[in-house]
Amino acid sequence: MNVSRHHVMGRLMVITAVFLTIILAQIRAQADGRIAVALAKSNQMLTMGSMPSLILNRAELPPNLPPAQFVQAVRLGQSEALPWNCPAYQCALATFYDLARGVTINQVIDLHSDTAVATWEDPYARPPGTAHILPLALKIAAADAQVQATLGDIGMATPVMIPMSGWLADDDCRQDWCVDLTFEAPQGDGRVYHVFINLEKGQVARTFYTRGRPDLDVALPSSQRSAFGNGCHEQAGWSICWEMTADDGVNFTEATFKGTPVFASAKIGQIEAWYPSWPGGYRDEIGFNASVRPFGGTEVVDVDRGNGFEVRQMFTEFTRWPNCICCYRYEQIVRVFADGVFEFDFVSHGPGCDDLSVYRPFWRIDLANTNEAWVWQETAWVSADVEQELHPFVTDLSPDGYKLTTRNSEQLYQWALVPTDPLDLDEAYVFLLQAHENEGDGPILTGPGDTFQPPRQWLNGDRLSGEQIILWYVPLLKTKKGGPWWCMPDPEPGINQCNAILRAAPVEALHQPTAEELAQLPAPTATTPPVATDMPAPTPTPRPIQGDTAEEIILNSGCGACHSIGALGEKGKVGPDLSDIGAVAGERVPDLSATAYLRQSILEPNVFIAPECPNGACLANIMPTDYASRLTASQIDIMIAFLLTQIEPIPEPLMTIGGDAVLPTAVPKTDPLAKSPNSLTAAGQDANYAIQFLLLGMVFMLTLFLLRQRPSDQ
Repeated sequence: MNVSRHHVMGRLMVITAVFLTIILAQIRAQADGRIAVALAKSNQMLTMGSMPSLILNRAELPPNLPPAQFVQAVRLGQSEALPWNCPAYQCALATFYDLARGVTINQVIDLHSDTAVATWEDPYARPPGTAHILPLALKIAAADAQVQATLGDIGMATPVMIPMSGWLADDDCRQDWCVDLTFEAPQGDGRVYHVFINLEKGQVARTFYTRGRPDLDVALPSSQRSAFGNGCHEQAGWSICWEMTADDGVNFTEATFKGTPVFASAKIGQIEAWYPSWPGGYRDEIGFNASVRPFGGTEVVDVDRGNGFEVRQMFTEFTRWPNCICCYRYEQIVRVFADGVFEFDFVSHGPGCDDLSVYRPFWRIDLANTNEAWVWQETAWVSADVEQELHPFVTDLSPDGYKLTTRNSEQLYQWALVPTDPLDLDEAYVFLLQAHENEGDGPILTGPGDTFQPPRQWLNGDRLSGEQIILWYVPLLKTKKGGPWWCMPDPEPGINQCNAILRAAPVEALHQPTAEELAQLPAPTATTPPVATDMPAPTPTPRPIQGDTAEEIILNSGCGACHSIGALGEKGKVGPDLSDIGAVAGERVPDLSATAYLRQSILEPNVFIAPECPNGACLANIMPTDYASRLTASQIDIMIAFLLTQIEPIPEPLMTIGGDAVLPTAVPKTDPLAKSPNSLTAAGQDANYAIQFLLLGMVFMLTLFLLRQRPSDQ
């Protein structure tokens, strides 16, 4: 039977198309498989220590809401469900995020009837990272060229933390909903590779490394995790109850002293971890479904030889503490005494993700039957008639050392921050607000980073006198790298934690000081900020950088967290080595002197990108762009003069904090999903597909050649 040449060529093309389809399907399946493996690994981190019985697996948006990304749903305990009259754990808060509008949608669901009892939107809230947003975040990360160049097959990368809700102060992530994916550095040097994902824009916002460190020679904690106990306790005239929440830590409730209500609720809505070297940080949450979960059980401990007690709860992000790089360990404490004094205490054990850091726990304290307040202003106690923000809170105090006085129905209390910082750098913000529904009375959702939101978005000049008063307290715990160690686990873990204590003491009467007492007061350092009448915009607050020497400025600005500068900083991090910058600065840009180049690099770092960084080509938008507003002209001159003296790189191994040990090689993977000896790497798979394409092309061309050699009718 004779077959025309055209028919043969048509069949050949059909067969070739079939093979091409099969190969492309294999490539697509491989990519999906890599994401699936990465999802499985990350989900192992997410479910570690979780309580599935308290998590509502509701993965679809109710029909009466606009399309949005499902984030999570958690059952509400007794204290959190009160605003909706729900029995304990019979209602759940479902959280969604409208990626198109940048709005969080909340819905309280009655689990018996499966109906919504409340729905509201919050344009300021930024949800946590959860298992439900992992597929989207990993898909965005896997498609990014820089991530591919660094990690290769993302399915083979080992995650360090669960997706962390975070922000970048000099990027759209200062307001957009962003999460940070963290992986072990592929070089095996113990560092952490960060991939910041902007979920609203569907792109990677930034990638960078943070420090590595070897395991410390200390015993690991017990294997117990996700342990806590709800309860009540009576002693020394006090009665206090407490309940673990999903995301707001322990909610201390129904506190009374000698039968008189003192506070109705006290909880921590978030712990904001700020890193100047990024610049940005995390919005940590504590609770049974949070990024940092309960560990080791709730303790009731005697204090003051039995004349008081404290209720304390530890939260740990990862149970290998302190032998981990990016891990967080916090304690929440309420302490009471027989004389009526009570304290709210917060402890950070570190180590966190980088050296220079500031931890900010956000306490919300619902004072019982309190409708009057006075603020100390220079020479007298002044009635706080409207909502206001108090900062500074630790200076410009009354002669007896207080900043705030409140009155409940039967008692006056005076408030002060107990100094704990070894360098006297204690700092705190206090917000006085009128109580309103959906302003933290239920579960608290975090806001844009570095904005003190919530509660600042609710500060609108409402009346306080005669109204129920809510107190928000935000201390700033600032890392000290080196003696005196503070907020750091080096050189010894467990003894260098930092803490912030807010103390309230009962007084008989509000005492206006005499002229003699006023004469003993130091001059005021600042005045109380004016009362806000408009809702503040969610923009970052530039933090001035302290320091009069180059070494101090480098430490306080976070330069050493990214660069090695002679003997300062750490090698092998995200930024280029500046140890010889004085010798090459004048050669970087034609017609630009070394001094002018260094000034431009500090103030406008994206104008010229250095050619080489430790992990490949240097990238734009990595170095902070706000130094012009955070450094003085004199500090910039000091920095330039110091950098000009750096003319020779110092050959030394990558050192770790608190010692001279060289960073270890990668820890052997024990993850059951890690690569097996027979598995192909991503590069190997890609080469395999390239060979298939090549062979298919060769067969196709050879067949065409043979067809041309045969008669047209054969």
